[in-house]
Amino acid sequence: MILKEMYNLSTFFVLLTISSSFTNSYNIDDKNDSEMMRKFAVLNKIKDNIKIVLTLQIENPTVREDNIRDVTTGSNEINSFVETCQFLVGISKGNYCPIIETKDTNLNIPGSCKEIYKNGNTMSGTYQILPSGQTKPLMVLCDMKIQGGGWTHIQKRFDGSEDFYRPWRDYKFGFGNLKGEFWMGLENIHQLTSSETNELLIELTDHNMLNYYARFLVFKVGPEYEGYVLKTVDGYSGNATNTADDCMKWHEGQKFTTFDRDQDRWSEGNCANFSNGAWWYNNCYCSNLNGSPRNMPHTNILRPGMNWDRITLTQKNYLYGTRMLIRPKL
Repeated sequence: MILKEMYNLSTFFVLLTISSSFTNSYNIDDKNDSEMMRKFAVLNKIKDNIKIVLTLQIENPTVREDNIRDVTTGSNEINSFVETCQFLVGISKGNYCPIIETKDTNLNIPGSCKEIYKNGNTMSGTYQILPSGQTKPLMVLCDMKIQGGGWTHIQKRFDGSEDFYRPWRDYKFGFGNLKGEFWMGLENIHQLTSSETNELLIELTDHNMLNYYARFLVFKVGPEYEGYVLKTVDGYSGNATNTADDCMKWHEGQKFTTFDRDQDRWSEGNCANFSNGAWWYNNCYCSNLNGSPRNMPHTNILRPGMNWDRITLTQKNYLYGTRMLIRPKL
């Protein structure tokens, strides 16, 4: 079989570059991860077979075809890795994903889900965006159906599969999977909300599968040197709270707190430790959408865990799922 019938040389060199880069940047601290070790071994095998194929003489067709089959199998493995990495968020990408992501940042990539929607794509799902002033595209989950479409998820929880009790670094860069539960990352949220005025939409689902929503006309998060302060959350409408007791407004002006960076106003402790989460805590909270999941109503007036007072306190209820989405206002 002729070599070009299986792969052209450029494909081989791309695969070789990917596997070599992976080998060189592999973090030895992750070697206790069996899945990572499997991927490491597979890519090393691909690298070896590519080298063999590229150096074999034309008079060795049998050996050459065997190695080509190995490379074909390895190519399928790489495609699987790329597909997996596409949906991972922030620190969940680990060490290998940045190497095998080869998206061209010079393309005319939309700046938001709203821009994608305006361009005529009304299908909800994952898309690449390039926020204003940024050089690296960001994979996001867009909702093109709810309340006019064009919304970008910054948080999603629905089954408790992702641990939200995490350190500052994780909340800064984001974590989780766009196909499951995730947090986009404070730095991304800051960049998106500081470049233009954004709305915020919060959806809450209780354990009876009843839905509530809170929509805010203005939502802005400050930079890290200001503690990712919740600068503005204003212009409420919805059925998730009373305007006189807005469960987001109470947190306006507060810095973000994690268990390893206490920036709240509770003098007796750390609100993140108490709630097993992270949030723009005051002293401590009226809303706490990153707290630990609950499977029963609150009996403690302090309401540890995932919380929105109108539902969890007033109604003696508890939350099953939450979504936070933003959209450029103009």
